[in-house]
Amino acid sequence: MNTDETISNYSFAQGVQMLEKMVTRNGPIFTLDQILSTAEYKDLSSSQIRNRISKLAKSGWIKILKRGVYMATRSLYSGSISPYGIAAALVQPMAISHWSAVAHHGFTTQNPVMTQATTTRKVKTPEMRNGQAYAPRGRATWRVNEMEFEFIYTQPDHFWGFDKIWIGEWCQINITDRERTALDLIISTEIFGGVGAAIEILEDALPELDTKKLIDYAIRYNVGSVIKRLGWILERLNTDPIILSPLKRYKVEGLILLDSSGIKNNKSNNQWNIIDNLKEG
Repeated sequence: MNTDETISNYSFAQGVQMLEKMVTRNGPIFTLDQILSTAEYKDLSSSQIRNRISKLAKSGWIKILKRGVYMATRSLYSGSISPYGIAAALVQPMAISHWSAVAHHGFTTQNPVMTQATTTRKVKTPEMRNGQAYAPRGRATWRVNEMEFEFIYTQPDHFWGFDKIWIGEWCQINITDRERTALDLIISTEIFGGVGAAIEILEDALPELDTKKLIDYAIRYNVGSVIKRLGWILERLNTDPIILSPLKRYKVEGLILLDSSGIKNNKSNNQWNIIDNLKEG
């Protein structure tokens, strides 16, 4: 073995040792900043660390999730790595939401084909940066480790309504709570297959919800179309009219299509300022 090979092998062994320490301390997903802030590596330059990382990636010991964020592979970490943890590593701030939260809370028996999360950041996936988004469902999707992730933008003052859950022993993440997940059914009906599908999910979920909290969330969200659609739907699902009073009192201008993608008709409900254009069946 020549001198160059000896140095290279030593460098790789040092990289594996570094990786083992990171996984022990931080779990299977860790960052360049975490390495650089570790006392024994403070004397190494970022280029030296990146060199070790590059060798580990080429050897299949880690996957590079994005610049400065890495994930150990099964050759070192034998436990399962939750897609929720990967989503949290890809984008911050974020909260697992929409179909992923619907499944988590048991509102559906379907297994989502992707992980969905809400964020206040306008995310650019690697494909988008290269000029062509991967969008199998009409929305840009980030592909990592044979998994798909959709990050759904919301403005900062709408980013609330979370539970915190642990992913194994190494990662705590936000996930929309039951009532915020239910509200998202009405906010983003297109993600759930339309108003009719959203109503079906909400009807099944309703016994598990704090309806007053859901209504408080709608008022806090402060978007008239969401408030009136939710009120109309809850009334149709036989919710106590007294509880619905805050939704009914909320002032809006004009009439709102129940299905924003549907065709306007003459079936108006003036109590809710709603045009019932929902297709039957």
